[in-house]
Amino acid sequence: MSDTLSSRMLVNTLGIPGILLMIWLGGLWFTMFTTVVMLLAIREFYQINSTQGSAPLLWLGWIVTLGIGMMYYNPGALADNYMVGAIVGFFLVGMVIELFRDKPNPTRNIAITFLGIFYIPILLGTLISLRQMDTVHYSHLTFGLFISIWMCDSAAYLIGKKWGRKKIFKRISPNKSIVGCVAGLVGAGVVFVIMHSFNLLGSQFDWNDVVVFSFIAGVVGQIGDFIESMFKRDMNVKDTGQFLMGHGGVLDRFDSLILASPFLFIYLKLLH
Repeated sequence: MSDTLSSRMLVNTLGIPGILLMIWLGGLWFTMFTTVVMLLAIREFYQINSTQGSAPLLWLGWIVTLGIGMMYYNPGALADNYMVGAIVGFFLVGMVIELFRDKPNPTRNIAITFLGIFYIPILLGTLISLRQMDTVHYSHLTFGLFISIWMCDSAAYLIGKKWGRKKIFKRISPNKSIVGCVAGLVGAGVVFVIMHSFNLLGSQFDWNDVVVFSFIAGVVGQIGDFIESMFKRDMNVKDTGQFLMGHGGVLDRFDSLILASPFLFIYLKLLH
């Protein structure tokens, strides 16, 4: 127990300032950081799904992840539909390769390979574009998203552990309570309220946006956590890996952002 706690404290002490530094640097630095996270996360996703004879194409997932990271870094690539063309091309390549692999469960192999691509780099990669938007519009939404997700997780855990009785989704995540989830939403909202009050989000955002941002971090982010828990429960694993020692795998730490980031990205693209 002591070793686990020490490991968690070490990861927090080094990891949180490191992530905040990458966000502050932005540009290629943040793109490289996010891409490394996506490469590690998709590897973990393939590992936990490599059961019952399944063999997803890890190298193809890595190549596509690198390409998607660069496309999110270059907004012009998204506008010119390069991403759609590239994904269709890689999907065709993946099916042809599977045809000649002579591995069992080819349908499952292809399905897991491309579910991993859609679930991780396509969704989580939107963080790169969000950080690019911050640079253009002089906002700090990427900081806000990360900090609000962390606050949501902490508040949900602490309040839920002390006062949570009624479980919210026992079939998927038996330890999470309704009280904890509400506390998480409030915690995420507090972050955005403070940031807006000190004009840290950006002058183009008003209180209506603060409500939406809080909902995305505090509700959509928690749904992202439940979705990852669903995958783990299906594969009968507790953590996706041990890369972060007491914190589990990379995918365990970024599960909320996998859903919250694309929702925020879509909201900004459609309404701002």
